[in-house]
Amino acid sequence: MNSIASVVAYGAEWASTHGGLSTVNRELCSSLAARGLTVSCVVVAATPAERADAAARGVTLIEVPTDAQPPELALARRPVLPPGVMPELIIGHGRVTGPAALSVARDHFPQAKLAHVIHTAPDEIEWLKTGRIGDAGHRAESRTQLEVALARAADRVYAVGPQLHLRYLNELHGFGVVPDRIDPGFDLTEQRMATPPPGAPVRVLVAGRAEDAMVKGLDLAARAMGIVARKQRDHLPVELYVRGAPAGSAEALRNRLQRWARNPALHIVVRPYSTDREQLSGELLAASLVLMPSRFEGFGLTGVDAVSAGIPLISSSRSGLALLLRELLPEGEADRHIVAMSGDDELDAQRWARAIGAKLEDRPAAFAQAGSLRTFMAGRRTWSGAVDHLLRGLGVDIALWTTSAGTPRGASGLVPGDRPGTQPFSSCVAVGFDVVENEDGLDDRGGSA
Repeated sequence: MNSIASVVAYGAEWASTHGGLSTVNRELCSSLAARGLTVSCVVVAATPAERADAAARGVTLIEVPTDAQPPELALARRPVLPPGVMPELIIGHGRVTGPAALSVARDHFPQAKLAHVIHTAPDEIEWLKTGRIGDAGHRAESRTQLEVALARAADRVYAVGPQLHLRYLNELHGFGVVPDRIDPGFDLTEQRMATPPPGAPVRVLVAGRAEDAMVKGLDLAARAMGIVARKQRDHLPVELYVRGAPAGSAEALRNRLQRWARNPALHIVVRPYSTDREQLSGELLAASLVLMPSRFEGFGLTGVDAVSAGIPLISSSRSGLALLLRELLPEGEADRHIVAMSGDDELDAQRWARAIGAKLEDRPAAFAQAGSLRTFMAGRRTWSGAVDHLLRGLGVDIALWTTSAGTPRGASGLVPGDRPGTQPFSSCVAVGFDVVENEDGLDDRGGSA
């Protein structure tokens, strides 16, 4: 396959109501459209604002009939695509939309390539979830088996980030499937450099879906902040700000956080989960520090948002983002942004408290480090790079889409007289980076596998 003209992605939703999967799908769709492809995204439902946002990015949202119960079943029906559109690539995401994408690809568009994107590792997270119906081991096995079945049926499999890539290299080995890898982009969200926000209290932000508090390490964040607040008596007061509580549960979550903190003097604010990007951006820029204390995080798009905005970040070592930082940054530099997780909750809380205290002790220095990290990562990982590598993994010659002036082209090929651009380098791992030259004039791929 030398070219692809039309893509249909299955995202279930356009806004990120259900977390990182939707964000990855939205950014991939947007970057594919920016490449000149015809991109349609199949969703269960879309608001006028979502349709307008997608259209501004060059993406057509296709809503499915909602007479099926649950409505997600309707995703498996043949989509009503724009006139003349015949997909050459169909993209499914995990167990959420992977089954529907597989069904539609095989039943209605057998000529299309099928790409499956893996976002989670059930064997890591199901054991940490509380209050769920059924046995955690059974859930982990059944969900892993579904992920493996979807991967085996796809033409190409992509794991998001290095951590999931390593796990599924092992998981799929016995079936002869070798997954590729996509790293999220660190495209700059703010052109100006962030600085320590004025006023008080000093806000420390934890953002994301908070219904699985133990998975996200909210207890560790609260305990660590309780320790920090006790030691900050001679400084500005600190505040733990948690964005992501399920609807109607903010007060109950705050009560749990207060118990975990063991310090009634620590002020805690809990907000419900939101997809309002303007509001979330404002909260991020008002933070002096972002925490991602997950006991396991497939990647960690909250951390990507912080890095891209230039806000100081501390990430758990059990995240895909932490592994990526260790891959790319000079030796020792990544440790400034990572807390090593031991599995001993009290020890880990103390480690988090020390790391938080160090960042807050000298906020200007912390923001300077965050600014350097922002610039570095923006030059190493972009969403356009992720899309290019996704397409290369499917055998698409990206050179056919680059004019002599470097302008992206559609799948129709080169303009008469254009010379092909640089031929893509070979790689068994599809990662979202842009090739840059180092001082020796050689490709610097940031230590990627």
